[in-house]
Amino acid sequence: MAAWRSAVIMMILCVVGICVGTEATPAQQVPLRGLQVSPPANTSLSASEYEALVGLLGGNDTTPLTSLYRTSVHGTAYGDLLDNVGDAKPLVFVIKKDQYVFGAFISAGIKEPDDPTGSNFYDSDVWWFSLAGHFPQPTKIEIPEYRQWVEVAGRKGNVEGGNVYIGGLLSLGDSGTVDGPPAADIRSCYQWTDSEDVPEDYTGERDGDGDAVLGGSQEFIADEIEVLSVVQ
Repeated sequence: MAAWRSAVIMMILCVVGICVGTEATPAQQVPLRGLQVSPPANTSLSASEYEALVGLLGGNDTTPLTSLYRTSVHGTAYGDLLDNVGDAKPLVFVIKKDQYVFGAFISAGIKEPDDPTGSNFYDSDVWWFSLAGHFPQPTKIEIPEYRQWVEVAGRKGNVEGGNVYIGGLLSLGDSGTVDGPPAADIRSCYQWTDSEDVPEDYTGERDGDGDAVLGGSQEFIADEIEVLSVVQ
C-alpha cells in the first residue's frame, strides 16, 4: 500500500511540474514560451520564429496564419506575388537575408491600381518587426503615423523604381533608380529605418547616418520573401 501511495504522489508531482513548465508567459513577452502554436503548411519560418511572430501580432495559440506566397516556391516575379496574395488582408511580409529575419505588417493588404501602368497609394497600419539578427529577442518596431501607408504599382507600372513601397522605407522589386523600371526579381530590396524609431537594444547594422538597415545594408537581394495572412 505504501509503495502504491508513493507512486500516486510521484505521478501527481509530475503532472503539476508539466503544467507549471508549459504555462504561457504574458503576451507582450516574446518569445511566448509554451503557446505550442503550429506553423502553417509551407512556411519558411521555424517553430520558434512563428511563435514569436504570433506574439508580436498580439495573438495566442488559437491565432491562425496562412502562408500565401514564397519566392522559393511560387516564383520571384511581381506577378507571382500578386497572383498568390490576391486581396487577402491583413498581411505579414517576412524577409530573410543571411542571419536576419525581419519584415513588415500591413493591415490593408495589396490593392492593385485600376491602371496596370499606374500605382495606388493608400493608408494602412504599418509596423516593422525583427525575429532574428537585430535584438536580443524578437521585437516590434513602431513607426510614425505619417509613414503608415502603402503604394502598389500596377503590373506594368512602378513606384519610384520598385513594385511595392511599404511605409516609404521598404521597397520590393527595387531597381536602385527612381526613374527606371522595377527589378525583374521581387527579392531586390531597399530598406532602412530611422534611428529615432529604433529601440535602444538594437545590435544590427546601421548606415552612415546611423539609421538601421535590417537587411545588413540599404540595398540587398533577399534570400527569401514570404507573405502570410492573418486569418480572421
